[in-house]
Amino acid sequence: MLFKIVAALIVIGFFAWARKATPASEKTGRLLEDADNLSIDKDIIKVATFNIQTGKSNEGKRDISASADVLRHVDIAGVQEVYAPTLLNNLGVGMAQTQHLANRGQFAWLFSATRRRWFREHRGNSILSKLPTSNWQVHMLPDQSGKSFRNMTVLEIEWLGKKFHFINTHLHTKKGRREQLQVVLNEFDKYERVILLGDFNTTIADDILQSKLKDVDVTDAIKVANLDLHNRQRIDWILTKGFSVVDGTMLEKGVSDHPYYEVTLRYS
Repeated sequence: MLFKIVAALIVIGFFAWARKATPASEKTGRLLEDADNLSIDKDIIKVATFNIQTGKSNEGKRDISASADVLRHVDIAGVQEVYAPTLLNNLGVGMAQTQHLANRGQFAWLFSATRRRWFREHRGNSILSKLPTSNWQVHMLPDQSGKSFRNMTVLEIEWLGKKFHFINTHLHTKKGRREQLQVVLNEFDKYERVILLGDFNTTIADDILQSKLKDVDVTDAIKVANLDLHNRQRIDWILTKGFSVVDGTMLEKGVSDHPYYEVTLRYS
């Protein structure tokens, strides 16, 4: 009887340990996955940010194909709340969410895990690109939660003989979010031509964000494209430097519990 109790406690302890979320690792690289022969010679690009809620609709139905259909026509996108490849995916069974999104739109892709569970990367963010990338880095952001880890991914992209940087992030909802926002904005400040986008979990009421938007070189692309229908409640952002906003479009909540935002940009 004692042996059974001890064995049961060991099993319970093992599963509790395996289930616990831990931060993912920082990474660096050059090319994205499936990045052969990428090139765009037009003078405008379509850029999108979309928190897909792991492919789950606003009504709770999971359908990653619906998210893929929304994103397929853009040139580069930052996607948040994406599941990592499962253990079966890693064994060649089925297709991971990021690869599904990429295949539908013929993108090169990068998955950036934010946390690990069950002995593997569990969830994170993705970048989908039809533009050639020369370098990328995944940076973990400071965390005060101990469980809801966040990151930012920074790409160096070549387009029309010039380079610009592209930053995708998803910030915390509560304690520590402002510190994360400041770290991401500090990275944004390093570059002359840059696009920063993602789910900031931050509205225009935040004084850190307000201060940044007072910079004459910084553009709130969603607002300039007249997509700011949610006004002071919006938490998804596309900030740019060195670009002009040509046009834009949005999709209200439905495919996800977040709106989809897309802007058309050219070098300024």
